[in-house]
Amino acid sequence: MLIVEDRESLRQLLREFLQSAYPDASILEASDGAQALELCRNRGPRIVLMDIGLPDANGIEVTGLIKKMLPKTAVIVVSQHDAGAFVERAQAAGACAYITKGEVHRQLLPAVRRALDGAPADH
Repeated sequence: MLIVEDRESLRQLLREFLQSAYPDASILEASDGAQALELCRNRGPRIVLMDIGLPDANGIEVTGLIKKMLPKTAVIVVSQHDAGAFVERAQAAGACAYITKGEVHRQLLPAVRRALDGAPADH
């Protein structure tokens, strides 16, 4: 799994949350789009948690690049933006789920489980 989030404190919370549910999972972290693309190229994660507001890129655009590079990788957008336009753009870029940061505690693990099982996730 790869967590792409520019705020270190939130990356740490997401890592701890995922590690508690998946103790054997390898969890990588990236703080910007360039680092995320490099890790995807070199490590090929099965799941990417993607923030939209990255310092060097738009996370939705990075999602599209990841899906072109790794079509089987599931990308779950985790964003503070609740607007429908962001959801539609994330879906169009290939994201399998869109979760607002306020709903992470409730929606993230079910979305990850669906992605690992290969089932379509809710948007």
